[in-house]
Amino acid sequence: MGVRPQARAGEDMEYATRPLSCEEAVKQFFAYLDRALSGERMEALEAHFDACLDCCERLEFSRKVDAFVKDRLGDAPLPDGMEERIRRLIR
Repeated sequence: MGVRPQARAGEDMEYATRPLSCEEAVKQFFAYLDRALSGERMEALEAHFDACLDCCERLEFSRKVDAFVKDRLGDAPLPDGMEERIRRLIR
């Protein structure tokens, strides 16, 4: 689904030193679903899921939306504004 922001140098260290907020976790859902996370970023997100039932429910919703969109669009690009509308729904 669209272009995902890439990690900048040193960003992983930030995740190793403090727990993620729900807002930070939500921003990483689609990267997590795309298996684009690794190392401390993935560990921090999974630790957040272990502690936050609300984010687990949001992740499940994101997983369903992601599958629905991929099923309908295949490899076609998302229509303009679609990714932002989906992100608003998840928040």
